[in-house]
Amino acid sequence: MMGYGFGGPFGGGMGWLGAGFGLITHLAFTILIIMAAIWLFKAAFRGNYHNFNQQNDAMEILKQRYAKGEINSEEFQRMKKELE
Repeated sequence: MMGYGFGGPFGGGMGWLGAGFGLITHLAFTILIIMAAIWLFKAAFRGNYHNFNQQNDAMEILKQRYAKGEINSEEFQRMKKELE
């Protein structure tokens, strides 16, 4: 007799259920890796973005202080140079 053996034509006792479970597991693992890569990418560049905003905020405060007359031109130039 020429049969497929114990596992049937799809190579396992679970048949299509095993193939479906394998596909779902593979897709879930792939999605998990993609999400981890996106998270790492965002985490790597998050610090630079915040530093840039803080520097801009500091420069705006410095300009406002100069405009109000709280600091003179020499102090403004010195502080501006330190911020850059």
